Amino acid sequence: MVNIIVMGHGGYAEGVRGNLEMLSGIPRRMYFLDLDGEGGLGELEKKLDELLEDIKDEKILYACDLLGASPFRLAAMRCVEHPETQVLVTGLNTMAYVELSIPAEELSLTELADRAISTTIESVSKFDIPII
Repeated sequence: MVNIIVMGHGGYAEGVRGNLEMLSGIPRRMYFLDLDGEGGLGELEKKLDELLEDIKDEKILYACDLLGASPFRLAAMRCVEHPETQVLVTGLNTMAYVELSIPAEELSLTELADRAISTTIESVSKFDIPII
């Protein structure tokens, strides 16, 4: 089974948690870590290391808010250390998180990451008002 770690800035991860609580519920293996102004990056890294110690060598999908930002870089460093068991995606939307909350044990870690990205791309649209 894949563990999902949502990371972001200033309440992003807790916001995703709140969305999921309303929409689909939170799966057992989904975790939420925020970078805030009080603890800074050092505190986020400490929380991540503690979580990773609990998870051990299980598969992990990181989902971060912004490409290249501090939470992303922190997760990317972990993925470089464990390329077989950890994957990082960024920029997902609520629809992708809802889909990630549904068990998909038949998917590999990479397939799950690819599905989350595809869901985000497919669910972004513009509402056009028909002109009569």
